[in-house]
Amino acid sequence: MKQRISQSIRIFLCVVLWSSFHELSHVHSQTGINNGIQPLLELDGQSIHDFIPASIQPLILSDEIEHFLRTLEHEPPEWTQLQHPDMTEQSERLFQFNRQRDATRVTKTDVLEQPIAFLWAGILRQYQSEYEGFSIALGPELTNSSWGIIRFKPTHFPDYLVAIPSLDLRKELLKRQKHGEQLEIIVVCIGTLAPDESLIYAFSHDDHKDGMILPVISVQSMMYFLKAS
Repeated sequence: MKQRISQSIRIFLCVVLWSSFHELSHVHSQTGINNGIQPLLELDGQSIHDFIPASIQPLILSDEIEHFLRTLEHEPPEWTQLQHPDMTEQSERLFQFNRQRDATRVTKTDVLEQPIAFLWAGILRQYQSEYEGFSIALGPELTNSSWGIIRFKPTHFPDYLVAIPSLDLRKELLKRQKHGEQLEIIVVCIGTLAPDESLIYAFSHDDHKDGMILPVISVQSMMYFLKAS
């Protein structure tokens, strides 16, 4: 019985996400608030992939990201050729390389327009009684890959981010929060690549030798999942 209910929930979420993705882009300015106020879901042993509609390409695992990059870019950059001890020269090399890649991929509209899903990390903050949910603090997730470090760069985030748990879960979370526990969540962002500057090649601020790729995503829908404690 529980399995049938979980399957029904996944089907319902797929329909909602599919509808929101195709409709929200036309009324984005009017739904900037509602788009970020979403239910807080529990995985209950399931994979996040189970909740993502088939029409949306998940870019969660490193091999998924690498396959997507190969389709879009064919091959990674020669990072050593972009490095230079002079930061001004290195910045110029990166600028020219990014402009070259931007011009090359502009014709790949099928990939640029493909809806994709990626992850950011979140923490539940203050309880908002008017929404019966928690405000959210966000931070990026870094993924190591054969192309370099991947850090998704979202744009057009909703104005308000609130995760609304079920009544029973809300009581549990408030109790855990009262005892000082940090409540972590997984944030699934869904959108498309920015058409003009869809990828940014750079170097990590932590280690200037590590190449970093920042896919720039216009976010149009979000999902929240409670991270297992």
